[in-house]
Parts: sequence; structure tokens; C-alpha cells
Amino acid sequence: METPPMISGGLPIIGHIAEMLRDRERLFKRGHAEHGDLFAMKLGPQPVLVITGAEYNRTFYLETDKSLNMQDGYSFLKEAIGEVLFTASQDDYYNQRPALQEVFKRERMVSYLKAMNIEVQRWLDSLGHSGEIDITESMLHLTQYVAGRALIGPDFEQELGAEFWDLYKDISASLDPVLPPNLPLPKFWRRDKAKKKIMTILKGLIQKRRDHPERYDDLITTLLTTPLKDGTTMPDDTIVIMFMGLIFAGHETTAGQAAWVIALLLQHPEYLGLVNAEIRDKAAYGQEIDAGVLSKFDHIFWAIDETTRLRPSADTQLRTVSSPITIGNYEIPAGWRLMVSGATSHFMPGVFSNPEAFDPLRYSPERGEGKNPFAIIGFGGGIHKCTGMNFAKNEMAIITALFLQQFDVELLSQDIHVVAGNGANHPSEVFVRYQRKPLTALTDATTIREAAAAGCPHIRQHMSAEQN
Repeated sequence: METPPMISGGLPIIGHIAEMLRDRERLFKRGHAEHGDLFAMKLGPQPVLVITGAEYNRTFYLETDKSLNMQDGYSFLKEAIGEVLFTASQDDYYNQRPALQEVFKRERMVSYLKAMNIEVQRWLDSLGHSGEIDITESMLHLTQYVAGRALIGPDFEQELGAEFWDLYKDISASLDPVLPPNLPLPKFWRRDKAKKKIMTILKGLIQKRRDHPERYDDLITTLLTTPLKDGTTMPDDTIVIMFMGLIFAGHETTAGQAAWVIALLLQHPEYLGLVNAEIRDKAAYGQEIDAGVLSKFDHIFWAIDETTRLRPSADTQLRTVSSPITIGNYEIPAGWRLMVSGATSHFMPGVFSNPEAFDPLRYSPERGEGKNPFAIIGFGGGIHKCTGMNFAKNEMAIITALFLQQFDVELLSQDIHVVAGNGANHPSEVFVRYQRKPLTALTDATTIREAAAAGCPHIRQHMSAEQN
């Protein structure tokens, strides 16, 4: 069999690394335009096959742990966080999965939703009556607080300390899927220094829970007590690494997606009108947005799915060929890398009508686009599909619903683009002007009186803000 066609360009020795670092979306789209759904490129001496479309994506995900190795392609994550879950060996990964499934089981989502409501409302209350903010920056901090409260509990600020998120920022800034993760570069030095400090903080939290297990019911307690597949429990060092990985996944990727959801809705006022109508009809002001309310949201979740298609936080994923595999008409030898590409798979005209457009109604029952589970790769696929996907989607829905419920929002930024290569993909600055909606626009007079008499904090604070 012949080898896949090589994309044009590239430089001696480094191949397509420079273009990959500069604008990988453009690189992938150029390769697809030249050669179609399968094309090769070189990242230094490393040959890489970039694949497009649900059929090839399906092979990519279902051959993982068979002909394809997941761990080798994520050495940059292994250096940043450690060997856990998909950065660990295949045996260790499957041994650890029961603990991960316990963390995200359905029964725990009730407490996670409460944490989301509390932190989102706390953020909204801090905004005052009107002002201007950068949604991208705000979402990063908000999702940190949600992850902290959901996974650590109400005392997370005191337990993690003021320095924790600054240290995490150094780890996030070090993530680089192209450069070798042990190069003598300042960002890698800062990563290693921050990692040591974070481990010290987390080991202190573990010891507190060992000393007083009756006081806690959080992520660390869960990891301490959940049996692994082999019947043992997770050692402390692995708990630290698992915690770091879940905190990263629980805020870094969600922050960018949440900011994009709001930005895209504000850029498309017609669909924003549908979302606002849904919020008015399905979510009473002052009511917690629990699982029952979330189940009534269609337009919000369609907007989230469309954002995952257009602006995925994870626009590509990696595998290493461990034994020769046939992809299309090509025999891919061991040692090659495979990449899925959201930049091309998510824009296939035969799968998505008018694919460049923001059109959440494409997911409505009447149209039913993108039903193939491998058509969109934003949350992965197969057995390794993101276990926290529902956590992330519910968090984005609650942020969107409560923000738009309580504020009129105007988009100020004009040129919003993808920022890649510094942690998960996220939008550039998204500045908005906001003004709190009058209380009478949120609910009726009888409800206001009843809620005020009952001491509802949202109503009471809102009444105070309007009086001022």
C-alpha cells in the first residue's frame, strides 16, 4: 500500500512545526483542501496522519488501546500533571477507572449542580447593577470556583489557599503538544516549580481527611475510599495527580467553551431571543437550576453543542500507532502519530448544512444533524470519551441561563478569535456591557412579596440594588 500524501510546505528538519504552532486550524484546513480526509505532515522527524470525518474518527477511537496507543501522545500532559488515567499505562488506566466513574456518577451530580448554582450566583451578585467585564477572564475565575466548591466543598478557598490558582496557571501555560516537554525553557521551569508547590498543598488536604474522615465528603475522600479494579485503594501520590487532572479538566476547558457560548449568542441575536424566551419560560427567578430545570432546556444545550462544534476547547487529539493499521487506502506503520481534526471534521458540508454558520437549530429533532457520535470530536469518543462531559455541559447551561436571566448584555468586542497554544483553546477578550434587569421584569409582584417575606437572598439583594 502507498503512504498518505504529504501536505505541501514544511521546512528542513522541523517540518510543519512552525505552522502548527502558529495556526494549526489553518494548517489542517489547508491539508484537507489539498488531499481530502487523509493527509500526512511532519512535526520534526515525527510523521503524523491527520484524519477527517466520522468514519475515520471512529477507527481512531475504537482502535485506541489496540493498534493505537493513547499514552505516548500526551507526554506534555504527563510532565505537567503526572501519570494518571490516560497519561498512565493502559493497565493503570483501567485499574483507576472505577474511581473516576465514582466521582462522576449520577447521584453526585445533585451536589455538583448545587455548587454550580451557588458559585454562579455569587459571581452575578458581585457584578453590581451595571458595568463592563471580559467574559473570557471572568469564566476562567468562575469555573475555578465551581471546580473548587464541587470537588473540595464550601471551604475550598481556605483549603486551597490564595496561591493555588496562580500556580495552576503556570502549569496550564506549559501545555504544548508540539515541543518536547523537557526542553530547558522558562515555561517548563515554572511548570515544575508550580507542580511541586501544588503537590505540597494537596498532600496536606489528604492528610486532613485521613485524620478526620467524618468531616468530609468530597473528591479526595472519594478517591481515598473507592476500591480500584484490583481491590486496592489509590495511594496518596496518585490521588494528588488525579486531583490535579480533574481540577484542570473541571475548569480549564469549560472556561473557554462557556465564554464562547456567551460570545456566540450575543453575536446572533435571533437565536439569543430563543434562548431568552426559554429561560423566561423554564427557569423562575430565584429558583435553583437543578436537574429538573436543566431537562427542560433545549435551545441552551443546542447552543452548547454548536459551540463545541465551532469552537472546541480540544480541537485535536493524539494517538501513536503501536502496530501497523490500515486507514482508508493506506497502511500506517508503527511509530506514526494520528490526529483527529475538529478544524475539518466539524465543517463537512455533507454532515452539517452551511457548516461555517452558527446554527444550533441543526440539532433540533426536525433536522437532527450531527447524530453520528464520531462526527464531533470535542469531548473525544469511545471508551475514553470525557467522563466529565455532563458536568461541563450542565455548568455551561447554568452559567448561561442565570447570566442572561438576570442581566441585559451587550457585546463590545468586535474581533473575537481563538487563542491556542496556552492551555486549552479559548476566545480572545470578550468584553461586554451589562445592566441588571428590573426585578419586575424577572418575576411578578406576588412572587416578589412572598420571596422577600421568606428572606430570599437574591430577591432581597436585587431590591436593595434597585433602591440604590
